[in-house]
Amino acid sequence: MQATDLVGPFLPAPDDGQRRKPPRVRKPSASHDVIQAPSADLETHRAMLQATFGTLSEEFADTMMGKIISGLRPNAYDILGEATLNAALATVASLKPESEIEALMAVQAVIAGFSALRMLELSQRHLGEVNITVYGGYANRLLKLQNDLLQTLNRHRRGNSQSIVVKHVHIHPGAQGVVGIVNRDEGQR
Repeated sequence: MQATDLVGPFLPAPDDGQRRKPPRVRKPSASHDVIQAPSADLETHRAMLQATFGTLSEEFADTMMGKIISGLRPNAYDILGEATLNAALATVASLKPESEIEALMAVQAVIAGFSALRMLELSQRHLGEVNITVYGGYANRLLKLQNDLLQTLNRHRRGNSQSIVVKHVHIHPGAQGVVGIVNRDEGQR
């Protein structure tokens, strides 16, 4: 069974403009990396995660979930709450990856963004100049990285092409103008 064959609230929204609910997981302990499906219907839950990550591979979806968890909880002493994990998963779902490479970029952008928010929080904890400088600097770099990743994802989706839209043109009396696509002839330089 393919993820695209399923019907339900977890699949990416069709082109009718309607948004669907993002996937969710249960996380019994904030200090451990164990997650559970929110219901007993494991097959539907697995298909939901596969659709969220734009893949037909269960292993890829499981790996990406693991990367989100390890990226948001980088060491054994950090705490990752269920709400934060579900927010990260919802953010990936909102980017609607259509392939594994798009899912990888989406996961990287989400981890960078959530980590930046964590660094901003740490920079404000004691309001000391050192904390603000160090953690604020990390946050700034992570936000720039997130922005670069999102731009790369958009370039990938549109085929790395660029368009320029001219909305207003003035042609003064006696001047000449051309409307259309102009290509320089290679023989005339």
